Amino acid sequence: MATKIDSGFTIIESMLFLGVAGALTVAILAGSGLAINQQRYRDSVNSLKSLLQEQYSEATNVVNDRAGTEACANNAVIVSPPDAVTSPQLRGTSECTIMGRFITIDSTGKLVNTSSVVGYHTPGAAEATSDIAEIKTNYKLGISSLSREEFDIAWGAEVVKPQTTTVMPFSMLILRSPLSGSIMTYTTEGVTADLIGMVDAANVNKTVNLCLNTPATAIAGGRMAVQIMPYATNQGSIQVPPGEMNVCD
Repeated sequence: MATKIDSGFTIIESMLFLGVAGALTVAILAGSGLAINQQRYRDSVNSLKSLLQEQYSEATNVVNDRAGTEACANNAVIVSPPDAVTSPQLRGTSECTIMGRFITIDSTGKLVNTSSVVGYHTPGAAEATSDIAEIKTNYKLGISSLSREEFDIAWGAEVVKPQTTTVMPFSMLILRSPLSGSIMTYTTEGVTADLIGMVDAANVNKTVNLCLNTPATAIAGGRMAVQIMPYATNQGSIQVPPGEMNVCD
């Protein structure tokens, strides 16, 4: 009488197979999720870099947003509509000029505000001997209410101080000199409304690292920064330092 042999898997073998397959699936999904989060983090860094670079184009290729029904007062504030004292001024007929861009990162580290900077030249003022002296002595600076924009930093990232997780509010002023026409960049920690106060040599010659943090996500390879170089004059002055520099961790 022949012996009958049943082929197939035992319960133990099936359970081992399912366990290994499940573990592999979890590992693949976890790796995929990490890769997606890492790409999103890089996108947030590059988006902030691009936004800051765009401000130099805005400062160089000036667009006057006034329709001609507004007026620019002697404190560099655009009045729209004009009040009972100030009459409408056609574009190019006031003592005001668009001189650059003002950028802030708010107290949450997640919201970026941009706007044009208006300068009011004191009529009859004697020309100063340097770019900074000309602005501080002969101009008042204001923020245009016609060109303000807000941007959220992508994917919930926030700007923090290097080597910490402390949020870093920040102000950046890009000005075109009325004397030489050259572009100068002034930076300071915190959000300020004192634009003239920012126009100082001490705010020109420093490297600024805006480190980006994502509190809810592990970041492979360390955190990245958007770096503003000293004496920044153009888009090339805004960089993302290579990972080996490790400016944030």
